[in-house]
Amino acid sequence: MEQASSLWRTSSCSSSTNPQGDGGIFQMANQAFLERLKQKISLTAAISTLLTLVAIFPLLITVTSSQLLSRPQLISQLANAMAQDTHTRVQLIDTYLLDRQRDVEIVSHLFSLQEYVQGNHAFKQQVLNALAVGVQNDVNYDTWSLLDLQGNALLWYPTQPKVHGNSLIPPNILNQIQRLTRPLFSGVFYQSDVGEASIVVYMPIMEYGSKVVGILRAEFALTYIWNVVNSQTDSVGSYAFILDQRGVRIAYTADSTHGQPAYLFKAIAPLSPSDQRLVATEDLYGDNGKPTPVLSDISLSRVQSDPHTPSKFEIVPVGQQETFEVIRVDILAISWTYFALRPLKSIIAIADQQLFNTLLIAAVVLILALIIGVITGRRITVPILRSMEQQEHLNQLKDEILQNVSHELRTPLTQVYGYLELLMTCKDQVDSTTEMLFLKRAIHGCEELQLLINDVLETVSTDGQPQQPCLQDVSVAQVVKDVLELFDPHILQNYDLQIAIPETLIARADLQYLRRVLRNLLSNAFKYTPPQTALVVDATPAMNTPAGIPSSPSVCIRVKDNGPGIPPNDIPLLFEKFGRLKRDLSSSTRGVGLGLYICKQLVEAMGGHIWVESLGLAGQGSQFCFTLPLVNKSMPSHPFLPS
Repeated sequence: MEQASSLWRTSSCSSSTNPQGDGGIFQMANQAFLERLKQKISLTAAISTLLTLVAIFPLLITVTSSQLLSRPQLISQLANAMAQDTHTRVQLIDTYLLDRQRDVEIVSHLFSLQEYVQGNHAFKQQVLNALAVGVQNDVNYDTWSLLDLQGNALLWYPTQPKVHGNSLIPPNILNQIQRLTRPLFSGVFYQSDVGEASIVVYMPIMEYGSKVVGILRAEFALTYIWNVVNSQTDSVGSYAFILDQRGVRIAYTADSTHGQPAYLFKAIAPLSPSDQRLVATEDLYGDNGKPTPVLSDISLSRVQSDPHTPSKFEIVPVGQQETFEVIRVDILAISWTYFALRPLKSIIAIADQQLFNTLLIAAVVLILALIIGVITGRRITVPILRSMEQQEHLNQLKDEILQNVSHELRTPLTQVYGYLELLMTCKDQVDSTTEMLFLKRAIHGCEELQLLINDVLETVSTDGQPQQPCLQDVSVAQVVKDVLELFDPHILQNYDLQIAIPETLIARADLQYLRRVLRNLLSNAFKYTPPQTALVVDATPAMNTPAGIPSSPSVCIRVKDNGPGIPPNDIPLLFEKFGRLKRDLSSSTRGVGLGLYICKQLVEAMGGHIWVESLGLAGQGSQFCFTLPLVNKSMPSHPFLPS
């Protein structure tokens, strides 16, 4: 039976022998070095050449495209920017006028106003309070008043309403408002002595049966709207104005040095007789019954009368000697039209300046690119080549890890298979004692395989983060004793095993975690320590962390061997995932590189620290230490002293 087992082990070991000789390995390494060197030189030359071409050709394309494509696009973008700015200003005006409509709508729905216009004067003070609130909604309000259905003032705040023309409300609006449920705007009034224009908003007051019982009148100045129009001016000669439904300029960008604009309240074309009578009756535009002045603008008049005119066009405005680009936007809250004008030559001048700046920058960039192209190309290749080497190293490391893991999985599986095969083929030739021995060794191989698979799966699936430990008070000596019983007695007999742990030493730990840590550390000690040498496991109370920083009382457990030691350069990578010593990668020593990584995760999960002490000298070995919280605080405490 021993012969059969020996033959099986010999066959297993011989199957893993590498048939390739040292000469083949040297030749492959030399060839790989030459390939990498050739790749570096070709990559540097290619990038340097490419940088030079990238610096020249785009500049030529930029100059050409600026003339053929970019210039018209830039002019279009400038025009679009002007259009967007104009729409923004119109939105401000629309919002302002809608807010004034909303003011009178809210106040007109008050019950006190409905009662007062129907003769209930008990609500007088409440009505005055409501009118006062309305006036305070905007600083441009002049006066709020309450009218009956004949247009007579019943109540007002803060001052008596101004009569424009012959009445407080024009007859045409009086007739309309008794049939509507929405507010109406009047025409524009102007006081030349103070230079202020205003309009009136009328809102019907209805009782609950939708019957109009009175009229709410609010007059406010156009100061806000004029300010919006005045802000349209800039250094290149842009300006704006607003035409009402009769073609009269009711707002015009003002020149601060000459007072009111000369075009203000002048029509772009003669008004119709009906419009002239309406202007005279209502005393609009401050003309005092006189015909509205006309400053004719034939081009603008033709555009205004054509409903199909685009929102953007070009004309030569009256009083100007050059072509202007015009943006036309209707104001939705009232029948007004907003016009923004900008000299076309200013847009072209901006495009010319942009082209000059582009050419200047392109020339500077070209000169700099030609000077530093080759140097920059060489510098660029350094991180690229370094990344390629790192990627190559990672791929090689991945292959080594896969090969190592597959070999480690195959080793216990082969052991299990071998013993079970011997039992099946030689079951009539072995006694019960040998049969039980084979079964125990097969079970041991299964347990080893299970632990290895669990380590790999736990590391990959949880990224090394263990579950929450179940902490309890455990006897360190008892746990060490239990773990040692899991090993083959033949293995223990090959070493001078020395245990120095007080029986009363109690730690706060997860029992399964602690057993797993000790088993991994002892397995490594048996694996790397030569037979017939000492292996020491001891534990003492400690008050300091590995760095010598004072901490809460803890237990320091140490596993000391007399193996080959660990090189100092390899110690930082020792507790990393799949980390193995360089000398072990080419040796027959088995391992995946997860044992110490898992130990570190488990110890830190229990609130401890783990580290290794080694000088890397053969025969002096290594000492693996880890701490756990101490439970029995009555024991004498000793500071932790590194070996």
